[in-house]
Amino acid sequence: MKRTRQLHLWIGLICSVFILIESITGLLLSEKWLVGSGGTDIRPPGAISQSSNSMTPPAAGDQGTAGARQGNRPAFNGPGPDQDGANSLTGIIKGLHEGRIGNANVKWLVDIAAISMIFLTITGIILSIKTLRAQGIQRKKRRPLEA
Repeated sequence: MKRTRQLHLWIGLICSVFILIESITGLLLSEKWLVGSGGTDIRPPGAISQSSNSMTPPAAGDQGTAGARQGNRPAFNGPGPDQDGANSLTGIIKGLHEGRIGNANVKWLVDIAAISMIFLTITGIILSIKTLRAQGIQRKKRRPLEA
């Protein structure tokens, strides 16, 4: 049982660092004003602008996958530019990450979840460090008695 607790403590401590990074970066990507972006979107090369009505293909130098093929059929790259894929599993997952459930805007709920994860992760790391310090002190107290 003692080894299981130690294993749980160390795995939790290591994973907490990654969860903290994911939560912070997710919040920063969701709320562009936190990094001073002012709401401007940054699109990858080859992305089609949603404000544009013309369906112009990406330039030859772009890294887009507009003409990608898999064997002798077009490669699946998700929903096309005229489809949002809202009814597919991919569309639902994308909507959740953008703060939408169906047509409802729940971005505030996603932000609260991210802030909660940041708080819980930081406090979990602090408690883990306190536990490790207490274990180290107990080991130092036991060593002179055993010798």
